[in-house]
Amino acid sequence: MEFSELALSRRSVRQYEPGVAIGDDELRAIFAEVVLSPSSFNLQHWRFVVVRDAARKQALRKLAFGQAQVEHCAAAILVCGQLDAHEDAARIYAGDEPASRDKYVPMIGAVYAGQPALQREEAIRSGALAAMSLMYAARNRGWDSGPMIGFDAAKVGALLELPANVVPVILVVVGRAAAGATPPRGYRRPLDEVVHLESAQGASLAG
Repeated sequence: MEFSELALSRRSVRQYEPGVAIGDDELRAIFAEVVLSPSSFNLQHWRFVVVRDAARKQALRKLAFGQAQVEHCAAAILVCGQLDAHEDAARIYAGDEPASRDKYVPMIGAVYAGQPALQREEAIRSGALAAMSLMYAARNRGWDSGPMIGFDAAKVGALLELPANVVPVILVVVGRAAAGATPPRGYRRPLDEVVHLESAQGASLAG
């Protein structure tokens, strides 16, 4: 699809056809595009846990306040962020020119080391960017999706065995929308309310 079509056709779907499967090849194609998302210093903080097993989705549903889409979707994907991604800088920049590597690897360490709040912010930011890419990539291949923050992050992390250096960012359910379940486009604030030129008090961008 053209991007305009993707943006116009994507919806946050809450009701899915049960029993629909999404295979490994399809996931590879989707995630091959997702990992092209931007991240600070190219640290690629994102990590993903794909849940397709029926019993595990049922368990996950209980930790998501009983929301049925978690169980009925083809895959419930926990988008996560690695807090200490900066420690991988040397490996990430290993193939760069020496001048670039010698500049950025020490810089990255200086920026993030001993800064837990910043580490978390970057993990969340990168994970959120990847989550949006995931929804568009899925839509491009004909899948419906929906982002969710309504879940017990600590218990979900325990269920999915997240290591201590990885935090949940958002849950994205992917599948085929049930008949009649694709909602109409909800209200969108007009451009002249949300876009201002040169400063927050500047002229608005009229739609």
